[in-house]
Amino acid sequence: MLFFQDELASVELAPGIGIGFSVSQGWLPLVERPFLILVGLTGVGKSTVTAALSHAGLEFSLLPNRRTLTDRFIIPTIVKMDEKGGNPSCRLSRLYYTRRYKQLFPAGMVHILSQLQIDPLEIHFPLIFDGLRGENEVTYATKMLPLAQFVFLDAPEYVRLQRLLIRNDSFDRVAKSSQAGHHSEVSQSSSFADLGVPEATAFFSDRETAEILERVSQGVYSVSAVRDRLKIVVEERRSYDPSATRVALEKLAPDRTLVIDTTRYSPELIARKVMQFLDPEA
Repeated sequence: MLFFQDELASVELAPGIGIGFSVSQGWLPLVERPFLILVGLTGVGKSTVTAALSHAGLEFSLLPNRRTLTDRFIIPTIVKMDEKGGNPSCRLSRLYYTRRYKQLFPAGMVHILSQLQIDPLEIHFPLIFDGLRGENEVTYATKMLPLAQFVFLDAPEYVRLQRLLIRNDSFDRVAKSSQAGHHSEVSQSSSFADLGVPEATAFFSDRETAEILERVSQGVYSVSAVRDRLKIVVEERRSYDPSATRVALEKLAPDRTLVIDTTRYSPELIARKVMQFLDPEA
């Protein structure tokens, strides 16, 4: 059970998707139905793929995504456990919340997914979830969600950083620390350390680093935007190693896993690959 499920009773999270309903009401456990899980870090292209699937004519229903389930279940659980507030609008704080939740429920996000229910009369199949991350989550998912299929989406850190900078999503916000001011006006930089993110150096080549810093000096990207997105890329990469995630999926569920490098194909071609994966006979 979710930590505070007894306080929730039944909750409809989206039309035909909820938790806490009875079978007599027509609701069925999600674990008993096949569905598709997109796996990948921020910036690999999960939202782009779902949009491309829609444009390709696939009728499907999206389960409440990772962001929604974190807001609805993970953050309130941890705030209650810690008896203090936090900063759920900060991407780095959200990583803390998910780590703490896994201390209570080792399956993490999969623990929540395994308890969702569907009203088959209210939704379109296939169902798609965006998304899981990391070796731990997919390992539990292959066991606890036996009918799930997985599309592992990958992209290099440099590409992910560029996509984060281009999309300019307010969700990609990082709370400013008391030390941030020292670096806040640095526009001529020779390293990521000058931006206050020295640990980012390990994830980018010298050429990639130089290109990003050159765009900062040209005013293409702001210092704060690059700093925030670098922190997100680094912290996610630390928490959810994509190489280990892929290895786990290919080992534990090879027949249920499709791997795609989103830098190699157009969104339209990726959508066709996913649709063929869902229905090989089509």
